[in-house]
Amino acid sequence: MGRRTGTGETATDALVTIVGGGVHGVHLAVRLLKRGLVDRSELRIVDPPGLLESFRRKCRQCGMVEFRSPFVHHVGTDPFSLRNFARTHGREDELRSTTVGAERPTASLFFDHAGRLCDRYDLESIRLDARVTDLVDRHNCVEIETTDGPVSSRWCLLAVGYGRSVAYPEWATELVSTDSVSHVWEGFDPDAVDETASVGIVGGGITAAQLATTLAQPGRDVVLFARSPFRVETLEASTDWMHFSGVTERLHAHPPASRARAELVAEARYDGTIPPYAFRRLKRALERERVELERSEIAVATEAGGTVVVTCRDGSAFCLDELICATGFGSPYDGALFRQLRRKSTLQAGYRGAPSLDDDTLRWVRDDGTPSRIAVSGVAAQQVLGPFARNVIGARRAGELIVGFLESELDGEKRRVDRYTRT
Repeated sequence: MGRRTGTGETATDALVTIVGGGVHGVHLAVRLLKRGLVDRSELRIVDPPGLLESFRRKCRQCGMVEFRSPFVHHVGTDPFSLRNFARTHGREDELRSTTVGAERPTASLFFDHAGRLCDRYDLESIRLDARVTDLVDRHNCVEIETTDGPVSSRWCLLAVGYGRSVAYPEWATELVSTDSVSHVWEGFDPDAVDETASVGIVGGGITAAQLATTLAQPGRDVVLFARSPFRVETLEASTDWMHFSGVTERLHAHPPASRARAELVAEARYDGTIPPYAFRRLKRALERERVELERSEIAVATEAGGTVVVTCRDGSAFCLDELICATGFGSPYDGALFRQLRRKSTLQAGYRGAPSLDDDTLRWVRDDGTPSRIAVSGVAAQQVLGPFARNVIGARRAGELIVGFLESELDGEKRRVDRYTRT
């Protein structure tokens, strides 16, 4: 890409740079290009694993074969394009029924539709195969440090997830560096599990349920350690939060990046729940004794000759070949990039490192109270958008807000350039 210049302002490599090529990053790119706000030559996506690859890998790791959210939640702009894609290709059977709202797509259908959009806009050709290590917000641009060298961009859109921040139970911390205990989100490969292995899974939510039923095969012993009763919920939060109005005003009544907002989001999100379709599969596996349920918490786990011995608080003990934690993510603000920004940035951060974002534009606010040239989409925007910020519908809402303000800003910059060139 060539250097872009404005009215004597700092030359930049790109007009807009998106950090992250997952659902949020791809949706932002599609929305920007479809609206014609940028040319492909002016847009860059920085993502090392490949577009949507991290999300695709997570689906494989936990055995997710169908989505919890309805078919209108996808990376395109037309809410019905995924359904139309299914009909055009004779794949209506991959739209699964639900008791609430529209039908849900299979993971295969979702990714094939998303791949078609990536191809249509040739997004892979503008992807930089690198990882972002630092951001510096300037008056006229954002300087982006990557593992492939520096990038200068007029605007930067952060569309990153948890950044390898996962949650382990306290008893597992000493075994994390060994082969005895792993986390489902840290490189776990279900295809590498031996067919006759004895496997323990820790967790009681959707990921643990899907993983248990995926690994439950004849000849393999699977034990699910779930200390609390299962909670069944169709969606991750009340549908009121999907409208991003009314109920989100309760969030915005509190100071940005505050503890009050964080607690409201945590209370609203149905973490640790299982949707009905996944619960039915788990129940069948339990009834057929393909999965054993241990209703107690692991107290101690020790490595012993290539196996791990766990002792539960009820006194029961198990000797396992593998123990996999499906215990969720850590803080979305504990990823390496957010930690780096907190150490040296002039951007405001609040409770537990949450970025202070403008409620109308998702722009990160500077220490002096002015909006920066960095906007945020994804789980890090949850104090503005609520419990669905991390989900596909959260990407769509973030896209509306971010592209909305960019349209105004870019139009203003274009007018300034036109005035400058005329003089």
